[in-house]
Amino acid sequence: MNKVEKLNGILSAFKIAAVCKDYSEYKSSCFYDIELAPGTKIKDIEKFSAELSLALKKAGKPRVLLQAEEGLLRLEFVQKTTEKLSFFKLGSESPRPEGEITCLLGEILQGLPIWIDLVKTPHMLIAGTTGSGKSTLLHTIIANLLMFSKIQIHLMDPKSIEFFQYDNANLPRINVTYSLEECIKKLRMLNEEMESRYFLMKRNNWKVTNFPYIVLIIDEFADLIIQDISNEFHKLLCKLAQKSRAAGIHIILATQRPSVNVVDGSIKANFPARIACKVASGVDSRIILDAMGAENLMGAGDALIKAGDIPLQRFQSAYTDADQIIKLFSENVN
Repeated sequence: MNKVEKLNGILSAFKIAAVCKDYSEYKSSCFYDIELAPGTKIKDIEKFSAELSLALKKAGKPRVLLQAEEGLLRLEFVQKTTEKLSFFKLGSESPRPEGEITCLLGEILQGLPIWIDLVKTPHMLIAGTTGSGKSTLLHTIIANLLMFSKIQIHLMDPKSIEFFQYDNANLPRINVTYSLEECIKKLRMLNEEMESRYFLMKRNNWKVTNFPYIVLIIDEFADLIIQDISNEFHKLLCKLAQKSRAAGIHIILATQRPSVNVVDGSIKANFPARIACKVASGVDSRIILDAMGAENLMGAGDALIKAGDIPLQRFQSAYTDADQIIKLFSENVN
């Protein structure tokens, strides 16, 4: 019995009036395309998603995608492998596309590399629980940034866990701050730099390319917001986010707890680019992506992105860590 016939038998057993029309399989995913009979609702498929996974022997619930132009519904299953997707190996096999700050994030489920350009992509918000791959994704972004000679990288690490290794490494373009007080001082400095750049661009008719790009990455953003009794950190961050992109300053926020009191309206408005690794609930998924689905991800780098001209897309984050990055890039510092 082939894959299509097997799913058709399962749909019949659950008395779902639908027919599987096609099946496709890739290295880390497989897709079933289903045609619903008149009167059959999408929620009839979603209601039995756990049972379908069990019957098909798939790890995790499927993501249900509407293929409106074809009149089909697609069930997307991730097939997890024990082999990590190496960032440096993938990068050596994937030509870097044109762009100012192009970053290789990993692979989409069809096995193609996924790239973003931070200059074209507005400020980014990343969320994910412990074990979701959020921290690995941040290291992957840092590795991308170090490949460009004219980028200054500022890291904020209130838990002193993720970025402390960069502090003692021979990487002069990376600066790490830890406490709320240090982070507020850093935000003041970046706001002053932003205003200075605007003044020089207006006075001398300069362009943003006259300045080195600056990328600010904040891990555990929620910890800083909780400590921010005076609201100064939040105000400085929002002011920076509102204007800094046109001055060559880009911000990436990451958090384990994307609750509404952390990711409030002003943060969501200024950080339209989103990546969700596995989150704790459908509510968290809606806060980050304005859609359900991230609560059903597999963890370990399985993620959803919605950024710029990239529609909601599932991908596997490439793997690297601070030790690999420091070993490679510190040896090449002049």
